[in-house]
Amino acid sequence: MRRFITYVIAVLIAGSAALAAQKAQTPEELDKAMKKVGPANGAMNKAIKSMAWADAKKQLEIVEEALEDAHNFWVVKKKDDAMKMSKDAMAKADALEELLDKSTPDSVAITAAVKEFASSCLGCHKQYREQDANQQFILKPGT
Repeated sequence: MRRFITYVIAVLIAGSAALAAQKAQTPEELDKAMKKVGPANGAMNKAIKSMAWADAKKQLEIVEEALEDAHNFWVVKKKDDAMKMSKDAMAKADALEELLDKSTPDSVAITAAVKEFASSCLGCHKQYREQDANQQFILKPGT
């Protein structure tokens, strides 16, 4: 039994290391992760307006995954301010998720949480992102 438990723990650790290795480490990987946020965020907002809470939560999960990737990028780049901003955005996404998980979601509270979450993205965008000729956000050169 002990060997089995040890084996299971070893597999879990190896699996989590493999997942961690898949997180964004290059500007291209960050861009790929961030390109998922816009459509998922739009779909989440649409679902929230329709009070389709389960659909909103599915879209929020996509956003949260991209935020984790972005956070990893900033850790690799050792950008303390960006790490703080990404942690703030992840915390606000978690707060929104908690509201969506309630048995009877409060649409007013959810709408306020969505606004808080959206505002948390602006700091990083102002500091590290810019729009290209196609109005798509890209990482500022030299970041």
